[in-house]
Amino acid sequence: MAGVRGGLWKDDIDLKIALQDLVKKDYKRSEILVTIQKDFPQYTWGCVKTLDRRLRHFSINYIEYDTPLETVQDAIAKELEGPGSLLGVRAMTKKLRMHHDIKVPRNLVNAAMFDADPEGLEDRRPANRKKKRDGKFVTMGVNWAWSLDGHDKLMGFQNWTFPLAIYGCYDTASRKVIFIKVWKSNSDPNFVGRWYFDHLYTSQRIPSKLRVDRGTETGILATLHVFLRRNHGDMAPEDTVEYGPSTSNRIERWWRELHERLGKFFKFQLQQLLEQGLYDREDENDRKMLAYVFIPIVQREIDLFVDMWNNSRTRFQRNTLMPDGIPNVIYNSPEEYGLEDKGWNLSREELAEAAEASGVLNVPDDFVDEAFRAECSRHLPDVESVQAKDAARKYIELRNIMKA
Repeated sequence: MAGVRGGLWKDDIDLKIALQDLVKKDYKRSEILVTIQKDFPQYTWGCVKTLDRRLRHFSINYIEYDTPLETVQDAIAKELEGPGSLLGVRAMTKKLRMHHDIKVPRNLVNAAMFDADPEGLEDRRPANRKKKRDGKFVTMGVNWAWSLDGHDKLMGFQNWTFPLAIYGCYDTASRKVIFIKVWKSNSDPNFVGRWYFDHLYTSQRIPSKLRVDRGTETGILATLHVFLRRNHGDMAPEDTVEYGPSTSNRIERWWRELHERLGKFFKFQLQQLLEQGLYDREDENDRKMLAYVFIPIVQREIDLFVDMWNNSRTRFQRNTLMPDGIPNVIYNSPEEYGLEDKGWNLSREELAEAAEASGVLNVPDDFVDEAFRAECSRHLPDVESVQAKDAARKYIELRNIMKA
């Protein structure tokens, strides 16, 4: 045991990679300790000084001052061509760290962004954005209440113009985004139930309560939740689902962040297609082609945004009684923030029974039919690798070929 607790960590490549990843995400040293000691309990961690020694041994630095300015400028220029054009300095610094492995001071990022896009940078300053005061909010712990709701901003007029719907789930205590799904619709209860079940099956963990709208799309989801919670005995099963309007749903605040930092970029492309007569919302083939091109690209970009959000430190909010910190750390180590984990474990047998009773696994797992997808793939394979800035152009190219 003494050997394990001694110097064996110096040759542990997995430990080095884990530390590099946490530093890249800009975790504080105290947050790294909370996380790393759970993943590598075979080593004695002690305090921050122990962590500092190991970081120095692996030559891991929070800031790399020898990063060439041109590298920073090139990465920012690339980001400004896509959804990164909606990011402020703080978010851009985070994205450079996490997705470009560029760890530089925020003032350098600010200077490079100002040189590249001074007007846009000024528009994105927090002081220039309208703020809405929320009421005081209290939670009993992580996995106590998850907020689930749909986001329709990309769908356009009457939530129908474009087949680009979003549905998401959010832990109210940690502010961690649990999952996000992009699909052609978010109003079909079968699909909404399927997405919730897919997450439960992967995590084998269910929250104490759900907070949802009283709409037809949540019927199967709510029934599924009540069915799986019926034997836990902490409350009446019917009380495990709370209904209310979207305006009082905690995920609603996060939707505003998503729209400001990402959604507007795609919304502009979509409106251009419509106004230039390159998309006919009444034409079923146009709708299918738009879904084929845009859904995987939007899903990829939202996944990147969620990864940044879940690993970014939330700012102090005076009108809440919730801890401040990194959502992933709060969610995974609630005891460090005075919280408890109020979730429940699920067995594969329970989930299989719920799937059979609800029929959620019987819904199609694709948003376009097989024959149409095969035809689109002949002309535009690997659509998932298309850059966000090229989404509209690729759709036009596909449309011209398919209509020729």
